[in-house]
Amino acid sequence: MADTHSKLFMGCSYNGISREMFENNFDDDIDIEADFVGRENDLNVLKTAWQKHKIFGIFGLRSVGKSRLVTEFLKSTKPGSFVRIYIDMKLISDTNSLYSRVCASYGIEPELQAAQSSRWIYHICDCIKAAGKKPFVFFFDNTEDYQEFKGVDIRDSFFSLCTSLVRQCSNVKIFITSTTRVQFSQLKKVYCSHEVLPLNQWETRLLLKTVLEGVELGEYENAIVDLCEGMPLLILMVGSELTEDSGMITPKDMVEFLLTCRLKALSREFYPEEDRVVYKRRLTILEYIPGSFNAEQAKEILDSQSVATVKDQMLIPVRRRHVLKYDPRTRRFSIQGILRECIKTFYTIKNIPEIRARYCRIFTAVMKNISQRLGTAEYTKALASFTEEQPNLQKLLIEVKYTKQDTYHFFIEMATQCTELIERYMAGDGEDFYQGCLRAADMYGQEGDKASVNLAVGSMYTNTKGNLSQGANNYESALRVLETKGKSLQLATAYQRMGWNMLQQARNLDANRFFKKSLSISLVSGQEFKLISLQSMSSMGVSLTQLGKFDESERYHFACLDERIRVQGENHPGVGACYNNIGVMYEQRGDLEKAFEYYKKGLDVKVKAKAPVMSVVFSLSNVANVSSTMQNYEDAHKLIDDALERLKAEKVPPREALACAYDTKGKTYDREGKLKEAEEMFQVAVDIRETIAENMPYVESLVHLADVNKRKGNYEKSLELAKCALKLTSKATLAMPQNPFIAECLECVADVYNRKGYVEKYRVTLEKIETELLRLEQVFLCQCNDRALEKIRNQIQDIKAKLDNLPKES
Repeated sequence: MADTHSKLFMGCSYNGISREMFENNFDDDIDIEADFVGRENDLNVLKTAWQKHKIFGIFGLRSVGKSRLVTEFLKSTKPGSFVRIYIDMKLISDTNSLYSRVCASYGIEPELQAAQSSRWIYHICDCIKAAGKKPFVFFFDNTEDYQEFKGVDIRDSFFSLCTSLVRQCSNVKIFITSTTRVQFSQLKKVYCSHEVLPLNQWETRLLLKTVLEGVELGEYENAIVDLCEGMPLLILMVGSELTEDSGMITPKDMVEFLLTCRLKALSREFYPEEDRVVYKRRLTILEYIPGSFNAEQAKEILDSQSVATVKDQMLIPVRRRHVLKYDPRTRRFSIQGILRECIKTFYTIKNIPEIRARYCRIFTAVMKNISQRLGTAEYTKALASFTEEQPNLQKLLIEVKYTKQDTYHFFIEMATQCTELIERYMAGDGEDFYQGCLRAADMYGQEGDKASVNLAVGSMYTNTKGNLSQGANNYESALRVLETKGKSLQLATAYQRMGWNMLQQARNLDANRFFKKSLSISLVSGQEFKLISLQSMSSMGVSLTQLGKFDESERYHFACLDERIRVQGENHPGVGACYNNIGVMYEQRGDLEKAFEYYKKGLDVKVKAKAPVMSVVFSLSNVANVSSTMQNYEDAHKLIDDALERLKAEKVPPREALACAYDTKGKTYDREGKLKEAEEMFQVAVDIRETIAENMPYVESLVHLADVNKRKGNYEKSLELAKCALKLTSKATLAMPQNPFIAECLECVADVYNRKGYVEKYRVTLEKIETELLRLEQVFLCQCNDRALEKIRNQIQDIKAKLDNLPKES
């Protein structure tokens, strides 16, 4: 048998099909899906349980046909009526991968702040519920490794996801396949556990006959049936071998091969390694691709002459022998799971550096292609491609630890050109990947490359992970190299990003210094510098607004606006953002009429430019907020209702945009004096933001909700909410040193104690307010923000006066 397979996998011709037929009917020839035979009892069990149960645990021996059973059952239940999300758990490395894979399969973006499993599970459930009554079927295939070998945290996150989907989403059913019985003790009433056994002798005979094409087994039929042991994949492979190559293998030979090789159940638990089938070089090379692959990728990694050749000499012959699975919808192949294990165990790639280099070349191009399409109208198609390629791209990131000079440049390209894809969808492996790139740059002495990677890493820490100090360290490392190489686009970019990092840390003077350096390069350089110069001008205007230097801020904002209109035209999202920043500047200045005018201009441009819904909603909220401040409450409500309608029209509304809209509606009701309605809106905003992250917006909504409860006389609830916000003091001041919300929260607590006559608690809270205001004073001193400094010092004097007027302690 081993010799026969050696011949087979070295590459056989495809007998009886002309080249023209081959080229024109490739899908017909390759999609050799065997008839589904038997399993009537199994199908009936699932049909009976379908209405009553929501989660189905299908378990049995490896290669016994669990996945095919589920697939056939779903085909019988009107597959077009539900959204099917298929996840091969064998290809999932961690909880981040599971989250991003589910999101990509459904066509939604993972939220960067939803790092904890409880938060991303909530996000997925929320998205499913937002789809209304449309039914979903989750199919988690090959879960045994996930349960047994990948760690308690990963296992528990998976079980929590399944449990939450079943309990929270009435429109969800789940299938789980595994070699072992999966336990859901808390879901007994809706959980159907079913063992799939090997085919019985009658079913085995029937399946053999479907693939024998007239070959008679004669006296050897009973022996072959017994030796196949009811394993569908083995039955199919036996049948295909008996019909290939003009009957070169006879039934007598097959009995001898089966007795010799003892392919018992094709399972690592049931047979020793030395008895497994040995596969040859080409299939072993293909196995280096962990997920599915297309014919072009197979041609590249096999270094074949053409796609037609690799189809003719490799893919079609092995598909006919049921070694490969094929999806005609995506035109992608994958190696049968149990056979992949056999290959991995018994054969190693001799020229592994060469194959690794081919792999890096192939999938670097794939990753770059997906990255380029993410920010375009092809976003949905890019996500679909990512869903298919995710395991291959994850392996690509891990390959950085094997970097050699011939593959080094691929990893540098990924680090610098695929930053958004890695940060948003591959966060679990992203940090290790970037560190690997930095080590490789050190190894090969490429200082310029190291600077490029440090820029990408700095962006990840600044914009995704929220670790501003670490991000600044990476930017500084990049600048130390780039500054020695003279003026360049990369240097201007590094200055701009470093400035933005400083701005996020409320280090406005440092931020301005870097923005000016970026502008000194970009304003006098070519067209390729134009975008970075606009970003620096806009950021400079924002920073000067925060400093209260409104005249200077105005000059930068209007210079940026004029240039954006010249370069991008009147109706571009960037122009809308520029108008919005001018509105912020005027609002901070106290000129509400002008603020309203520019917020409205920004909104109109964004709507005309069909900007992303989140951007439009934030502009609607800005216009509504100013309107309600000017007591135009009816207009404010219309604007926010417009925002909510836009969000409802989305497949999955962005949660932060929803929370922003409800928070703004709450402030509008608050200003109207409609405290009951305000409380309801603030509560919704708190509930949404709590599921995303315990960040600054969450603290802000908690403070709003605490304050409105205080004014309603709900003192205990007000104190409870305020204490929740105050627990996040350290995190809030680190994320945004100049934030006023902690002081506002303490003022709310002090007012409650004062109203209830708790003199000593009132005194202690006033002292805490004084300490927080003194901290803010230092922040604004460092920023040279004279306007904010004057306001804080007046507040400090008011607190001192209140403390002085309190009765002396006895």
